[in-house]
Amino acid sequence: MTARTWVTYGAALVGALAIATYAAVLVAQRMSDGPLNAMIPGGPLKVGTLVDQRTIDWRAELGDRDMAPVELQLVEPPGSRYVGVMVHGGELYVPCDLGYMWGRFAGNQRRMLHLIYLFKHWHEDALRDGRAVLRIDGRRYERQAVRVTDPALIAALKTQLETMARAWIAPDELAPPPAQAPNDIWFFRMDPRPV
Repeated sequence: MTARTWVTYGAALVGALAIATYAAVLVAQRMSDGPLNAMIPGGPLKVGTLVDQRTIDWRAELGDRDMAPVELQLVEPPGSRYVGVMVHGGELYVPCDLGYMWGRFAGNQRRMLHLIYLFKHWHEDALRDGRAVLRIDGRRYERQAVRVTDPALIAALKTQLETMARAWIAPDELAPPPAQAPNDIWFFRMDPRPV
């Protein structure tokens, strides 16, 4: 065989392995109980005690774990991912960073978060059908994701998030918000699901 033939066979083998790996990840996502890892979404949240309470003391549930990753599943389309959560005024909020925060970081961290942003679409799915399930410490909470549109509340949530971010990256200074897109952030309040 010629060198060109070996290259052709090698390229075909690499392509077949890439397709097989991609297919395996898709199957694992659909069959998994929750996200596969911090970057790869997963299937619906099936395991865990279903908490049947409309009013929840989120501060007590989370303790001091603002922005600690929790699992969020959208009911339609079914899929789960890790998200950060924050408590403000007794309500639970899930931020969806569309450049407002990660656009302020530098280097590899910014590049990685930009890559995640390119594939992020759960916030648009939540607008269409906000039914959601949160799993925190093995307990599942059925909620309704409602996008925050009140400018004063958005400003307060941004300030709280920036304060938390300064604690994470200290002693580095948090850069100002980016002037050009992508530079948005959405917040979803996790309300009790309508009956």
